[in-house]
Formats: sequence, structure tokens, C-alpha cells
Amino acid sequence: MKRLPIFLCLWIFSVSLATAQNTQIDSLRRVLAHTRQDTGRVMILARLSSAYTIYSVDSSLQIAQRALTLARRIGFKKGEARSLNAVGYALREHGRLPEAMEYAYKALNLTTAIGEISEKASAINGIGVVYVNLGDDRNALTYYKQALKLFEDLGEKRNIGIQLNNMTSVYIRLGLLDSAQLTNRRAYPLVKDLPESVVKSSVIRNRGRLKALTGNPQSALPDYRQALRLTYEDNNLRNRSQIQYFLADLFWGLHQPDSCLLYGRQALLNSRFVYKTNIPRTARLMASVYKSRNNFDSAYHYLQIATAAGDSLYGPEKFQKLQLLTLREQHRQQVLLAAQEIYQNKVRLYSLLVGLAVIGLIALILYRSNRQKQKANHLLQRQKEEIHRQRDKAETALTNLKATQTQLIQREKMASLGELTAGIAHEIQNPLNFVNNLSEVSTELVEELAEEIKAGHTADALDLTGDLKETLQKVSHHGQRAGAIVRGMLQHSQASNGQKEPTDLNALADEYLRLAYQNQRAKDQDFTAELKLNVDPNLGKVNVASQDLGRVLLNLYNNAFYAVQEKARAAANGYQPQIEVSTHRENGVVELRVKDNGAGIPPEILSKIYQPFFTTKPTGQGTGLGLSLSYDIVTKGHGGEMAVESQENTYTEFVITLPVAKPA
Repeated sequence: MKRLPIFLCLWIFSVSLATAQNTQIDSLRRVLAHTRQDTGRVMILARLSSAYTIYSVDSSLQIAQRALTLARRIGFKKGEARSLNAVGYALREHGRLPEAMEYAYKALNLTTAIGEISEKASAINGIGVVYVNLGDDRNALTYYKQALKLFEDLGEKRNIGIQLNNMTSVYIRLGLLDSAQLTNRRAYPLVKDLPESVVKSSVIRNRGRLKALTGNPQSALPDYRQALRLTYEDNNLRNRSQIQYFLADLFWGLHQPDSCLLYGRQALLNSRFVYKTNIPRTARLMASVYKSRNNFDSAYHYLQIATAAGDSLYGPEKFQKLQLLTLREQHRQQVLLAAQEIYQNKVRLYSLLVGLAVIGLIALILYRSNRQKQKANHLLQRQKEEIHRQRDKAETALTNLKATQTQLIQREKMASLGELTAGIAHEIQNPLNFVNNLSEVSTELVEELAEEIKAGHTADALDLTGDLKETLQKVSHHGQRAGAIVRGMLQHSQASNGQKEPTDLNALADEYLRLAYQNQRAKDQDFTAELKLNVDPNLGKVNVASQDLGRVLLNLYNNAFYAVQEKARAAANGYQPQIEVSTHRENGVVELRVKDNGAGIPPEILSKIYQPFFTTKPTGQGTGLGLSLSYDIVTKGHGGEMAVESQENTYTEFVITLPVAKPA
């Protein structure tokens, strides 16, 4: 309680100082005082809201809501779109993530309808930032790339720099440091000459983070301190709190707890009023420092702060609301697409019917105008042929319409798999970018090598050949990685026709077990597991759709490897991961079992594992669709049964039972 007056006084002083020193706000307020209640006032209010976000989120939100109310009252759609973006941004900084996502989607829908590309890109960027705050970096990267493409088409240099810097932060969190360095180097020339320091300080901060992660942490200090100085030019409390957190984290890693606590307190003070999503991680860092000093009272105090802030930002109610909002928006997009396709098919069908009516009318006029038998017969014959042709067209159109309806139903079922496809696209893009960039570097090295050889500088030429060899090895490595991803995509993206045929189930189980194990080893070379295959030699062949059943097996194997790998990381030495696959035939059914000695499934969630979108894996590692789709393939596609047995911390066993078809 003694800390409260000190924090309050410091905050009042800092906010008062910032407001007094910010010439941009003073200038906008003077212009606002002489602007009528029209479109210009809406745009000034939106700019004023943006200016306030760096140190007073409450003021920013109030001003953005005033702009939105005025824009709607006067019917100013562009201003309404910009105000929606401003409200969403302020709500996001306030920690009200579900509402921020809702306003970003409203802005996206409105800007799409009125064709405002710049505001649309801002809305897409806002959705990406919300996903960052939720820890879903894969989705965030998807939206950031969409926004970057739009800003590049518009040639908006400042916004291009912002998007590249946002992508840098995401790449750092994903551990893709090479990609992060590329985007950071692209961003800095775009923002270094900007009059405001808001974006520039963020780019320099990320440059320091990359130095801390890839080299000597001491080398990051100059960049962090330069970025911190820049935040005082615009009184940017938001960026200041972030940089102070990274300085605290850096000093903690350098075993300088006093400096860590100093910057941690400053970051926590600023974050409470301008960047609430920074509070949980800062408070957790402070708790760790105090715990290391055996000051458990202070450690507990900061842990309480982190927990309360986390519950406020990411509590179950807010998370559920975000899920419902996202699903509703996806469903709305699917409904719009389906409606457009159905409308286009109806237009084609109606045009065809009108054409038939016109042809019939022409035939009738010709028939009545020429009563001669020979001409009438000739005209009737032509009419008959034309009717047959048009009927064939109508039947073709009807068939196409039915096929389209079937495709729409299938598309709705598979919509949830879009995230997986996007993830594969991101993965393959990285090695291709490296191949392109390293190829350009190789060309430059070859030119330099030729010049050194001509000049007779043998030593320099040998050094360049070494660089060239290393660069070409990287090109080969990333090319092989892209090839592996493409082969995997081809294997797993082939559509199944559902045709059942006699299949050696023992061989199928063994083949996919080896494939899953090799894939797991490719991800983690240190991973090992004991594979046991106990198959019934008298099993015989079973009528199944081998490709569909193979996907079921691959999903079960991947889940088993994940379970034993997680347990191996947490368990003491002596734990040996084991995967056991067995088959058995008895009483007209075939039984296939997949058992692992991993962490098991808690009883309270055992009944939920077949529910779509339910997953126990961390964000970005699971879609919650694998077991749901597998259950449908076994029960609906093959008329079988799928059960699970598990004991927590001991084992998990899935049992697939398939009927044996009687010979014809």
C-alpha cells in the first residue's frame, strides 16, 4: 500500500508533462476548436485519438468514440471506417481484446464495402495485433502480410515500415531470426528519416533484441538505450514501457538484478496506463527476481499482479467471446461466398430459360407465318433440334448447379482446415525467400571473385571462395527444405475418393508408423522412441479406403509422439518413450490398437477429445480437428468404432474396430 502514492504521483507527473510537451496534440486541439461539425472534424478527432494512444488510452478511446458518433450522424463512411479503427486500437491498448477484435472486423467489412484500401489495410493490421496479444503469431503473420501487400500497392512508406517492424516482432517470437533480420533491415531505411520517433524507436528496439538473441547481449544495450531516448522526444509511454521491459529482461540475463528491478518498476508503472498487455510478463519477471533473493512477500505481490492482469486480458469469458466472434466472422464470409455462387448460377439458369422462351417464340412466329407444309416441317425439325440442344444445356446447367451445391457443403466442412494450409504456405515461403536472397549474394560474390582474380589478389580470392561455398551450402539447405515441404504437401493434400479396396492393414499400419516417426525425428533430431509392432499374421486383407484410414493412423501416431515427447521433457532420466501398434482379427471384426506411455489424458477432458476445435496443445501447435475428423472417417466412412482408454501419467490407447466385409 505504501507504493501506491509514489506510483500515483509519478504517473500524474509523467502524464502532465507529456501533455504539456506534445505539440502535435496542442496543434490538433487548436484546429479542432475552429472546425465545424463536418467531415473535417471527424478526421481531426481520429488523428487526435491516435496521438493520445502513446500515453493516455482512456483519452484516446473517448475521442475515438466521439469521432465515430459524429461520422455516423453525418453519414461520412470513410470517417466512420477510420473511427472504427481508432476505437479498436484504443480498446486493444486498454486490454479489451474481444471488443477490439469486433471493431476491427467492423472496420474491415465497411472498408471492403466502400473500397477504402488504406483503411482496410489498417483494419487488417489491427486484427493481426489482437492475434499477437493472444499469442497466436501464425494468424498474426497472415494478417500482417495481407496489410503489407495493400500498403505496398499504395506506396505508403511509413505504413510499410510499420508492417515490416510488426513482422519482425512476430518472427522473433517464432524463433525465425534470419527472417526477422531481413525484415528489420528493410524497415529501418523507411522510418529513419520520419519526423516522429514512434516507429523509429520500435525498429531500433527490435534491432537490439536481435543482437541480444544472436550474439553478445552487451551489444544490444546501445540500441535499447537509443530507442529509449527516442521515446522521450514524443513522450511515447507505450514504446517506453516495452523497451524498459526488454532492458529489465536483458539485465536479468546478465545477472544484474538491481538494474533489472529498476527498469522493471518503470515498465510496470508505464504499462498500467498505456499498454496493459505488457503487465503480466513484466510482473512475472519482477517476481522471479525477488524470489531469487528469497524476498517471497514481494515475489508473491508481483505474481498476484501478473495473475490479475492475465485474467483481465485473457480470462475464459473473453477467450470464449473471441472464439465466437472469429467463428461468426468466418461463417459470415462463407455464407456471402456461397450466396454469390448460388446467385451467379441462378442468373445463368434464368438466362438459359429466357433464351429458350425467345427461341420458342421465334419458332411459333415462323410456324404461323408460313403454312406451307414443306416449310412448316422444315421449321418444326429445326425447332425440335434447337429444343433438344437447349434442353441438353439446361440439364448441364442443372448438373453444374448440383455440383456447386455439393462443393459448398464440402467447403463448409473443410473450412476449419484453412489454418493448416496457411501454416504450410508460411513454412515454404521462408526457404524460398532465403534461396532468392542467397542467390543474389552468390552472384555478387562471383563478381567480386572475378575482380580479385584479375587483380592478382590470390588471398582475397580464396577468402571469397570460402564465402561463396558457405552461401551455396545455405542455398542447397533451404532448397532441400522447400523440396521436403512440397513433397509432404503433395502426399497429404491428395483428395480421397472414398473407394474401398482390399488392403493389407498390417503393412499400412507399419508404413505410416515409420513415416510419422521420421517426420518427428526431422523436427527434433534428439527425439528417440521405441517402436513395437505386434500384428496378427492371419489378419488377411480388409476392405478400407486406405488413404482415409492412413490419415487416421498418421493423426494417432503424431498425437502419441507428441505425448511421449512432452513427458520426456518433463520426466527425470530413465524414461523411455514407447509406441506400440497391434492388430487382431476375431468374430468378424478387425481391431487396431495404438498405445503410448506418455502423460495420458485427464479424466475430466476424456469425453471432449472428439469435439471439433478442442485441443490441449499450446496455441499454434494444434487445430483441434484431428481426432474429430478421424472419428468421422472410422465411424461414418467405414461403419466402425473408435474408443480410447487412458490412465493419467501412465498411458493412452486408441482402439479402432472395423467390420470385415463378407465376400461377394
